[in-house]
Amino acid sequence: MTSLLGDTTVRCEQLDLLQDWLSDFRKSTSSSSTANPEELVAFDVLCGDLNFDNCSSDDKLEQQHSLFTRYKDPCRLGPGEDKSWAIGTLLDPERLYDEEICTPDNLQKTMESEDGRRRYLVFPTSKTHGSSQKGRKAALKGNGRRIDYMLFTEEGLYLEWKVEVEEFSFITQLAGLTDHLPVAMRLMVSTGEEDP
Repeated sequence: MTSLLGDTTVRCEQLDLLQDWLSDFRKSTSSSSTANPEELVAFDVLCGDLNFDNCSSDDKLEQQHSLFTRYKDPCRLGPGEDKSWAIGTLLDPERLYDEEICTPDNLQKTMESEDGRRRYLVFPTSKTHGSSQKGRKAALKGNGRRIDYMLFTEEGLYLEWKVEVEEFSFITQLAGLTDHLPVAMRLMVSTGEEDP
């Protein structure tokens, strides 16, 4: 348990540093001599493997980090609960080369099936459940461990501008090459003065 708490502490410190670096970058680019006064920042996107999910009980501190008050996670209802359509991004590494998921077409068919997701995704961990993955699958919320994030913020936008998620999807072209299921997000930015 000590190493788990240590991992949590390190991840939270990294999220703090990430926010500091983003703030420093915004300040340096908006006030630098090379900044173009005609350019407006429409949105800010943060993507990456954050090594924790929003449903595992062991990841409660990360789920409540202030990063999620500044950035919107379109897959998240709140700490500990994802939206029903959100699926995990971590494939079971021991089954990565199974025929059902080793090609892009097969991986897509499998991920579109609830039964397929239960067979091939790693599911959230819980302190109250045993170590057997099969025992956790039916008992826990969520559709797999979603450790890869695409977050955005409207911070700094003009009041009349609006950012909306138009589409959120997963990509299967890297089937057999990684145990992470890549995700994509399309944003629509609109102003109050013109059509999007």
